[in-house]
Amino acid sequence: MKKTVLIAVLALVLGVSSASAQGGKTSGAAYQHKAGAAATQKANAASLKKGEPRLNATTTTTNVYNVSATDKRGTTDYGVMEQTVTNAQGSTTTNAVLYDEYTPSKAARVNERNMEVSVAGGVSYTFNKDDRKDRYAKNGFGANMNMLWNMTPNFAMGLDYMMLHPGTKSHNKDGQARNYKDFYLHSIALGGRYTLNAWDNWRVYLPMGWGMMQARMKTTTDAGDRSSKDKWGTGFYAGLGLQYDISTDLFAGLEYRYTYAFISDKHLSDFGRNNDLQFHSLFLRLGMRF
Repeated sequence: MKKTVLIAVLALVLGVSSASAQGGKTSGAAYQHKAGAAATQKANAASLKKGEPRLNATTTTTNVYNVSATDKRGTTDYGVMEQTVTNAQGSTTTNAVLYDEYTPSKAARVNERNMEVSVAGGVSYTFNKDDRKDRYAKNGFGANMNMLWNMTPNFAMGLDYMMLHPGTKSHNKDGQARNYKDFYLHSIALGGRYTLNAWDNWRVYLPMGWGMMQARMKTTTDAGDRSSKDKWGTGFYAGLGLQYDISTDLFAGLEYRYTYAFISDKHLSDFGRNNDLQFHSLFLRLGMRF
């Protein structure tokens, strides 16, 4: 009996101790969990505060590295354009573009024109003489008009009309008077022009042409003899000109021409020497391009 009671008392004591120990272990774990959560929350808050993002605008930086080259044809600007873009998050992107820009010179713009029309006026003279070695003429008037197609910057071709009207003379030798009047030369030719320096605004060129020509002259004598004769033939002209480009469309210049007509002066008067007609002319020219 006493032994049974002692066992029961021991069992009760052990049960209470075990329950007490179990309850203490549970409370310690809950405390540790609570403390750990608080520390993590505090660390996260500090980290968030320290790395808090700021509002930044996107920035763009552009750098241009270029070279400019100029010649008679114009100016060329070429190089690299580099652009760097930085966004609000700090990310940077760089792009580069190769470029070139061409600005033509005035001479280059002139050479782009295909058609031109010009008129000219000036003085004309001939050295031809009659059978008594008297000259037919003195300084007179000359006119010209042409229309040319610029096939290349250096060469043009088209139609050319020219009229030469040297002033006439009268001679009285040994009582024999000869009066030369209305001396004309008309020419319709296939004309050309070669420009030596096509990339300048002051241009030196060579005019040339070949075509049909007509010469006419009237003569009278003291005896009352009168004649009016004309003759057709072929001929050519060649010369030297200086031209200035006023603008892309307008130009002006001076031009010398030597004209040779395969027309003998014996066909124009009764006093001819059987020499072909030759003329020297100086023109002031004004023209327009299209």
